[in-house]
Amino acid sequence: MPQLVFRCPYTNQPIPSGIVSGKSSLQQTLDTPISVRCPHCGFMHHGTVADGYLSDEPDLTASP
Repeated sequence: MPQLVFRCPYTNQPIPSGIVSGKSSLQQTLDTPISVRCPHCGFMHHGTVADGYLSDEPDLTASP
C-alpha cells in the first residue's frame, strides 16, 4: 500500500511520513495539519495532508 510522502523545501528530497494509506482514505483528511522531521536537513516541516503525495517506492530515504 502506498505511503504519504512530502518534499523537503530545502533539498527537494522525499520525506516519508510513515503513514500508509489509500487515496480514498486520504481524500477525507486533506485539510489535516501534519508535521514531519526531515531526514535530509533535520528541520521539522509543517503542512497539510494535501501537500503530500502517495508513493509506492520502498526506500525513500536512500541517497542517490
